[in-house]
Amino acid sequence: MAVMDEFREEREKVKHGTFQEKWKYFWDYYKWHVIGGTFAAVMVIWLVYDIVTQEDSVLFVELLNCYSAYDDSEYVASVTEYLGVEDGETITIETGLDVTEDTEEYTSFEVLATRIAANELDVMVAEEETIAGYAQEDTLIDLTTVMSEEQLERYSDYFYYVDYALIESGYYEETSYEKQILDGTAGHASPEDMEQPVAVGVFIATTDEAGDYVCTSSDFNSNYYYGTEVIFTIMCYTEHTETALQFLDYICGYGS
Repeated sequence: MAVMDEFREEREKVKHGTFQEKWKYFWDYYKWHVIGGTFAAVMVIWLVYDIVTQEDSVLFVELLNCYSAYDDSEYVASVTEYLGVEDGETITIETGLDVTEDTEEYTSFEVLATRIAANELDVMVAEEETIAGYAQEDTLIDLTTVMSEEQLERYSDYFYYVDYALIESGYYEETSYEKQILDGTAGHASPEDMEQPVAVGVFIATTDEAGDYVCTSSDFNSNYYYGTEVIFTIMCYTEHTETALQFLDYICGYGS
């Protein structure tokens, strides 16, 4: 008997069969279509729901190489209140990425690169050596172009500079950080010896002792980089510059 004849005979039996027989026939022939279609429908519904219910990020802060083991939920809540974050909005203070040279957590580098490529980050904080690499890639904003006069007066003595002339010349790409130290082109807290100084960060201390750096608040100290000098920077593509600067004021103890 030809295959088509067998198919027609089978269909004729099912046509006059019981409900159970019809269901068995349907399931035997179409179960993978049903499973696949259901899965696709669930995915579409999930994506639509995620888009509709997704909160609007008003600030994403990346605290790199942060070894704090404390629960910072109370501090994040205090920042949220200070910034006036409303329902449907969210801030993120992430502390889990380690991008030091001797780390074996290569995933951290990949995650950070992805977030930068996706324009997700607003603020990046880390030690000078880490910040230097990103500053030299021209990914950080010139703080003198966005700060108020009051903030410039408050922070200008603590600016971290990068020489834009050296960026354009390719010097940073061709010179290791160790060689930059020897050349005197790393760790700049003053612009006098630069051709095109750009203030891309603010040195902040994580102790309560007044000194060479802006003194941060005790709450920030107890939650994050206690005992380490780090640099606060703002990503050049951010749409939340004002909020980022408010956050700087808060962590440096100027929040009212």
